[in-house]
Amino acid sequence: MAKLTVEDFRNIAIFRDLEAEALNGLVVACSVRDYGPGELVVGHNDTTFDVFFLLSGKLHMSLYSADGQRVGLHEMSAGGMFGEISAVDGLPRSVSVDSATRCSIAIMPWQRFLAMIESSPCFAMAVTRQLATHVRRLTTRVFEFSTMAVRQRLRAELLRQALPVVEDTAAIDPMPTHAELASRISTHREAVSREMAWLEGKGLVVKKGKALVIPSIARIRALIEQSWND
Repeated sequence: MAKLTVEDFRNIAIFRDLEAEALNGLVVACSVRDYGPGELVVGHNDTTFDVFFLLSGKLHMSLYSADGQRVGLHEMSAGGMFGEISAVDGLPRSVSVDSATRCSIAIMPWQRFLAMIESSPCFAMAVTRQLATHVRRLTTRVFEFSTMAVRQRLRAELLRQALPVVEDTAAIDPMPTHAELASRISTHREAVSREMAWLEGKGLVVKKGKALVIPSIARIRALIEQSWND
C-alpha cells in the first residue's frame, strides 16, 4: 500500500473528529502491512501489544476450543481498531484475528499508543468509546446465549449483519456460510441449515446471487419477539 496519510485515519469512524495534530501523530507513529485472505494477524494468547487499524478489507475475530471448534466473535470491516485491550492491560491477546479478505492494516507500537492516550484527550475519548462498544456488544451476546433458543439467536444475528437497502428491506452481501453463522451463535451447521430453510420457505429471507435479502426487517423482529412465548 502507498504511504499512510491523514485521510486514512480520518476514514476510521472513531478518529473522524480528531484534531489535526493527533491525526498527524497517528501517521508518523504507524507502519502499514498488507495481508492475504486467511492470514493470521494476531493469535489468541500472543504476547504482542501493538495496536492495529483496519484500512481496507474484512477480519474475523475468533476463539478456538481444544478440539479446534471455531467460535466466531466479531467480523470487522474497514475503519475498525483492534489490539487496544492488550496494549492497555499488558496481558496476552484475548482473541485470534485473521483476514477474511485481502486487508491493509496500519500498525502502531503499543508505547506510542499509550503515549497518545496520555497526551491527547480527544484520542483518549475515541479509544474509550471503542472500549464501550466492545462492552455493549459482549453484553448483548451474553444475554442472547443465556435467554434465546438457537432459532432466535440466528434471527438476531441476521439482523445484526444486515445493512438497510430501502425502507424495511435489508441485505447481507456477501451471504455468510451456514458454518460461519453457526460459529457466531454457538451452534452447529445443521441447526442453522434447518432454520434457514424454514425462513426461506416462509419468504422471510431470499437468496439473490451472493447476497441474502431480508424483505421485511419488521417481520424478523416480530418473529424474535414471538419466539419468547413458543
